[in-house]
Amino acid sequence: MKEYGGYIELDTYRGREYYPELLALNSGRGALRFLIRLRGIRKLYLPAFCCDTVREACEREGISWEYYSIDSRFRPLFRGELGEGEWLYVANLYGVISQEEMEALAGRFGRVIGDYTHSFFLPPLKGGDTLYSCRKFFGVADGAYLALGSGILLSGEGNLRALEQEKLNVLALGQEMLGSASSRQEKLSPATLVLAEAEKAYASLEEDKSYERMHFLLGRYEGQASDFYREYAENNEIFSREPVKRMSRLTHNLLRAIDYEEVKERRSENFAFLSRELGAGNRLELPIVAGAYAYPFWPKGEGICGGELRRELIRRKVYIPVLWPEVLTLCGEESLEHRMAENILPLPVDQRYGEKEMGEILEILFSVMRTGA
Repeated sequence: MKEYGGYIELDTYRGREYYPELLALNSGRGALRFLIRLRGIRKLYLPAFCCDTVREACEREGISWEYYSIDSRFRPLFRGELGEGEWLYVANLYGVISQEEMEALAGRFGRVIGDYTHSFFLPPLKGGDTLYSCRKFFGVADGAYLALGSGILLSGEGNLRALEQEKLNVLALGQEMLGSASSRQEKLSPATLVLAEAEKAYASLEEDKSYERMHFLLGRYEGQASDFYREYAENNEIFSREPVKRMSRLTHNLLRAIDYEEVKERRSENFAFLSRELGAGNRLELPIVAGAYAYPFWPKGEGICGGELRRELIRRKVYIPVLWPEVLTLCGEESLEHRMAENILPLPVDQRYGEKEMGEILEILFSVMRTGA
């Protein structure tokens, strides 16, 4: 029975999500696991320089994987051929790979998954599938989007069928498209039948609940990040155990309250500012990234250790993570992946900050680089 009256809950926001037409899942790894099932993927080729959660998703779904290397510009060095049931996983790290390059990779290999965890504002791939993370860009405890491209999908009979991009991206077909029950079979093309299967699989997922995960976000809003870091880390671990679910109503609601153009503009300006100030001293050659995730800084100079700089920056309350600590174990010390994981400092450029804060971060960074203390 519906309740009326009583105390007022969180307001319902009437804005628009950035990707309302995409599949909304509870997490990035949940989105990947759902995609593995939907596409009938048997094996993924993964960059060694990548989050361990991708490998965990493969393990949970019982498929195999194989690592490949990347170059110093974060581009894949995959030279193989994809066999039946095999897909190439390309992580657009720091969002530095252009959409044109990503589409070219999708066109070349045919079965490509674009990991856009670091490039939320790039549009979905037309020639491949695309994964987005909400937690990396916004103050939410969970949430991810999945865009299905115009590649191939295994139908219920095991046949490969071409999929129409615009139909795949809009899964809410409605009765207008499906028609009445009696005429449904006649109206659906083979591609739409596959699409209906995808819609049915998505609708069958349980809806997530987020309210118990919000404490660390609310706490940081009124307190210090260091006071709630343990809760934040524990929240990240939750998704290694969570089943695949649809995005929660609470996360949907919060995502409708965001001024996305303001967020994109602020992140772009902050990235450009750091690029102007640090570009000459950065080992990495970077384009200007619109709506950037972070500014990856690999300082030039002999004897400069990114790990030591990171520890001192953290001591001074500039929190710079090792994004993929598992790479330090997976890859040998002389490998490019190991050196990048250890030495690249992902400097914050997010919407909480402006030029004043960027200047303060630089002041601390330069002090640490000069004195080491």
